[in-house]
Amino acid sequence: MWRGNPLSRPRRIILLYHAVGEGPWAIPRKEFAQQMEWLAREARPISLVRALEGESEKKLEIAISFDDGYASVFEHALPVIKTNGLSAAVFVNTAWIGEEERTASDQTLGHYPGEAFLLWRELDALLDRGWVLGSHGEHHLQHWRESDSIVWRELVASKKRLETLTPGDCVHFAYTWGRSTARLRQLVAKAGYRWGLAAVHGPVCRRSDPFAVPRINIDRGYSLDDFKAIVRGDWDYLRFIQNWRGAQS
Repeated sequence: MWRGNPLSRPRRIILLYHAVGEGPWAIPRKEFAQQMEWLAREARPISLVRALEGESEKKLEIAISFDDGYASVFEHALPVIKTNGLSAAVFVNTAWIGEEERTASDQTLGHYPGEAFLLWRELDALLDRGWVLGSHGEHHLQHWRESDSIVWRELVASKKRLETLTPGDCVHFAYTWGRSTARLRQLVAKAGYRWGLAAVHGPVCRRSDPFAVPRINIDRGYSLDDFKAIVRGDWDYLRFIQNWRGAQS
């Protein structure tokens, strides 16, 4: 894989994860720990809130996020993140979060196979540890294909449910599959969110659309060298391929 020059100017990115652990699509905990240890040494870890506001002050600033809301975030990712002095954000499908019993994932709906979802009390515990909680909609729908009425219900209902936990307004939304359209971005803004997070390779900068914020997805198959190259920006060219395939339209 092509690798560019070492960082010569400030760079701020948001990494996107889903599951950590033993699931068939999950990043093994050992590999996740290696990634977090490297970030703690080589980068300035920042919160999602900080990542979305202001310009980068250091050569490399990193925020961490998780989509869907799998239990492995609490069981496997949290201990690693805590050990390395980091924090993160989690975007959840509120209809899948359980009260006392976990809901199993359903691959036919776009979930990661072999996973189960978080419980509400676990989300509360993540908030207590300084994590940011955001909406991923009620269900894991392809929102860009749904009618305005369905999307509106997804946006409003999930926001209202999350605000029973958060001390203030829920202002962060992450698009399912990381994909958005102009119509969807307008609905997210109208529903009262301040930020819409996508899944397109690239840094967060002053010119970033607040409703199409880039995040870099980290897959199971990446080696540690791949991970370092992605963080440095060597793979940012992938955003052109992603947009050509319709990640944002």
